[in-house]
Amino acid sequence: MVSLWRLAARLAWRDLRGGIGGMRIVLACLALGVATIGGVGSLRDMIRDGIAGEQRTLLGGDLSIESSDPLPVDLADFAAAHGARVSQVLRMRSMLYAPRGTGQADARTDAQTDARMLVELSAVDHAYPLVGTMALTPQAPLDRALAPEHGLPALLADPLVIDRLGLKVGTTVRIGTARFHVAGSLDRAPDGAGTVTLAPTVMTTLPALDAAGLMQPGALVTHMMRLALGGPAADRPARAHALAIAIAARFPDQGWRIRGEADAAPALTRTVDQMARFLALIGLCALLLGGLGVSTGVTSWLEGRGRTIAILRCLGASGPLIRRTFGLQIAALCGIGIGAGMVPALLLPPLAARMLGGLLPIETTPIPPLLPVLTAGLFGVLVALLSVILPLARACTTSPASLFRDQTPHGAARVRSWRVGAALVLCAILSALLTIRLADSPLFAAGFLGVVLFAAGILLLAGTMLRGAVSMLLARLDTARGVPRLALALFAHRNAATTRMVVALGAGLAAMAAILLTEGAMMAQLRDQMPQNAPAFYFIDIQPTDLDRFDSLARAQPSVRAVQQLPSMRTRVVAVDGVPAERVKATPQTSWALRGDHGLTVAATPPPGTRLAEGTWWPADYAGSPLLSLDAGLAEGWGVHVGSTIRLNVLGRAIDVRVASLRTVAWRSLQLNFAFVVSPGLLSHAPHTFVATLATDGRADQDAATLAAITDALPGVTGIRVADVLARLTALAGQIATALGVAASIIMASGALVLAATLAAGWRQRVANAAILQAVGAGPRQIRTIWLIEFTLLGLTAGLSAILLGASAAWLVMRQFLHLPWTADWPAVGGMMAGTLAATTLCAMLVWHRALRPLRGRTR
Repeated sequence: MVSLWRLAARLAWRDLRGGIGGMRIVLACLALGVATIGGVGSLRDMIRDGIAGEQRTLLGGDLSIESSDPLPVDLADFAAAHGARVSQVLRMRSMLYAPRGTGQADARTDAQTDARMLVELSAVDHAYPLVGTMALTPQAPLDRALAPEHGLPALLADPLVIDRLGLKVGTTVRIGTARFHVAGSLDRAPDGAGTVTLAPTVMTTLPALDAAGLMQPGALVTHMMRLALGGPAADRPARAHALAIAIAARFPDQGWRIRGEADAAPALTRTVDQMARFLALIGLCALLLGGLGVSTGVTSWLEGRGRTIAILRCLGASGPLIRRTFGLQIAALCGIGIGAGMVPALLLPPLAARMLGGLLPIETTPIPPLLPVLTAGLFGVLVALLSVILPLARACTTSPASLFRDQTPHGAARVRSWRVGAALVLCAILSALLTIRLADSPLFAAGFLGVVLFAAGILLLAGTMLRGAVSMLLARLDTARGVPRLALALFAHRNAATTRMVVALGAGLAAMAAILLTEGAMMAQLRDQMPQNAPAFYFIDIQPTDLDRFDSLARAQPSVRAVQQLPSMRTRVVAVDGVPAERVKATPQTSWALRGDHGLTVAATPPPGTRLAEGTWWPADYAGSPLLSLDAGLAEGWGVHVGSTIRLNVLGRAIDVRVASLRTVAWRSLQLNFAFVVSPGLLSHAPHTFVATLATDGRADQDAATLAAITDALPGVTGIRVADVLARLTALAGQIATALGVAASIIMASGALVLAATLAAGWRQRVANAAILQAVGAGPRQIRTIWLIEFTLLGLTAGLSAILLGASAAWLVMRQFLHLPWTADWPAVGGMMAGTLAATTLCAMLVWHRALRPLRGRTR
C-alpha cells in the first residue's frame, strides 16, 4: 500500500513538472470563494468579539433603565442601597443655534444671522460615565470640560456639528433659552452605541438643561439611569439580574425598559449579523459557482491527460494507481487554490476593521480569529471534492485503445460505482451542514440551498429544452441548407456542450441579476415611492400655551401652504388581549411596535386623510371608557380585531383601551399620523405637547426663513426638515448600494471564471470541428457565422433564464424578508440582457480568433 502511494506520488510529481495548464482557472475559482467566506466570517467574529468585550461599556454600566416618563425619586436610593453606583442621563432632540460663519464668542447674537442644526442633546450628571472613558478634544476630565466659564454652562459637540456650523472652543451657542460656550469636541462617548439617533450628539450637564427651559410637561425626553456594581467581574451579571428583579418587584407596573449587558447594543449586533450573513451567502454563491468552474476545469485538464492515462494503462497501471496519481495532483493544486484564498482571508479583515474604525463604536481585536478561515477552507475542500470526484472517476475508465483514436471518449463515459455515489452524497450532506453553520440560521440556510437547487434545475431544464427545440426546428426544416442549418445541427448535437454552457453562463448571471434587481427595487422605494406632497417640516415639543402663537407664526409665512396639528404623548404597549407584550406572537414587521415608546394622540374626529378599514369612529362628544383606533397593519400582525383590549402605559399609568376601529395608514405619505389614536375623555387633560407639519412651496431660502422665524420666536420648539431626513436615508441607501455593488462584482468575477473554464473545456472539440468544417469546404467567415449563431442562442437562453430567476429571488427578498413592495427595474433588465449578448458575442470573437489560428496557414 505504501509503495503504491509512493509510486503514485512520483508519477504525479513528474507529470506536474510539465505545467498545470488549464488548472489556473480552478485555483482562481477556489481562491475567490474561500477568501470571501473566510474574510467575511473573520471580520464578523472580530466585531462580535469587540462588542462582547465592551458590552458593559456600551451599556454604560451593569444595568440601564430607560423611560419616557420621569423615574421615581427613590429609585436611585433603592439602587444605591443594593450596592450600585448611580448615574442619570437625559436625552432629547433640540435645535442648536450658532453665530453664522463667525466662530467667535459673542453673548449677543443676532437671531436673523444664526445658523441652526438639529442635535441630540445629552445631559449628564457628575457621576457620568460609570464605566469607560471619554474621548474629547482637547482631552480633559469630563467634569472639568463641562465646568461653567464666564457664567455660561459648557457644551461638548460632535465633530460633525463643529464642522458644519464652523464652531471653535469658546464659541457661544444657544439651545432653548440658554446660552452655552463650546468647551470642545465630543469625539466618542463610551455608551454611544446604546441608542440610535437621527442627529449628531451634544453633551452638557443636567443643571444646564434645566436652565434651557426645554423640560416642559409632555416634552419628548428619554430618562435613563445607569447602575454599576462593584466586586468580581464574574459575579456581576448574576448580581445585576437579581437587582433588576428586585427593582421590578419594588416598582411594579412601570413603563420603563431595563437592559443588561446581554442587551447592550442590540441594533449594532443585529446589523453586523445581517450584513455578515448576507456577505457570507454571497461568498457561498461565489464558491458554489466556483465549483462549476472547478468541475469543468478538472474535466478539461483530465482530458488533456487522456493520452498519458492511456499510456499508463498500456504499461499495466491499475485503476487505483491512476486514481491516486491524478488525485494527488488535483488535491495538490486545489490545496494551493484553497490556501491562496485563506491568506487574504487572514490579512484583509484587520485592514477592513481599521477602515471601519470611524463607523464602529468599539475597538476590534487586532488578530483575526482562525476558526472562520479554517471553516472556509473546509468548505473549499468539500466543494472541490464534489467537483472532482466524478471527473476523476470517469478519467480512470480510459481505455488503452484510445491511443489509436483521435478523440478520448472518457469524458462521456458513465460511472457505475456505488462508492462514487456514496462519496458524492456524503460530501453534499457535509456541505449542507457547513452551509447552515456559515449562515447562522438553519431556516435561512435551508432556504438558500433550496434556491440553489431550484436555480440549477431551471438552468438544466432551460439548456435541455433549448437543444430539444433546436432539434425539432431542424426536423421541420429538413430541406433547408446552408450555414444556419449547419450551425443549428452542431448546436443540437448530443455531444454538444449546450446544456453545460447554459448552466455555466446562467448561474453567474442569475446571482448577479438577483443582486442588481434587489438594489434597483430598494432604490425605487426611496426615489419613486416618496410622496410628492410630503410636508416640508415637522415641529415637535409645541406646548399647548404656545399653540396659537405657533399657528399664527406659521400661517404668516408666505411660503406655507398648509398647517396640521395634533396633540402628542408617549405610550408603551403593556399587553394585548391579556397577553404581555413580550409574549405576543407578532409578525416580524410589526414586532417593533411592541417594544419601546411610541406616539399617541387624542382626537374627537378622524384626523385628515383617515381611512377606516374596519369598525366605526366614536362620536365627537364621546366621554365614555377609552376607545382606540389602531393601525390596521399592526392589528393584522398582532392578531387584533375590533373589540380587542390593549393595555397601554401612559405617563406611568396602565390604561385598558378597547379597539373601536382599524385604520389604513399611508405612512409613505409622511403626513402627520399616529398608530394609536385614543378617544377624548380620560387622556384629554393629561400633560402633552403638540406635533405639527408644515407644507411649503419648497423653495430652500423661504424654508430657511420659515424655520428661523418659528424657532427663534419659540426656542423650546424643535423643527425637523423632512429634506434632511430624506438625505440621510439617501446616504444610507448609497451605502447599501455600494455593498450590493461589491457583492455583484464578486459574483461577476466568479461567473467570468466559470465561463472561461467552460470555454476551455470544449476547446479541443471546437478546434477539431473547425478543422472538419474547413476540410469539407467551409471558410473562416462561415465558421465565424456558425459560432456567432451558437453563442447568440446561448446568450438569449441563459440571459432570459437568469432574469427570471433573479427577478424571482429579488421579489422574495423584498416581499418576504424586507417586507417592501417589489418594483421591476426594467432598464436594469434590459441592460443585463444587452450585456449578456455583448459578453457572448465577445466570447464568440475570442473563440474564433484562437480556434482558427492553427488553421490559417492551411486556408489557401
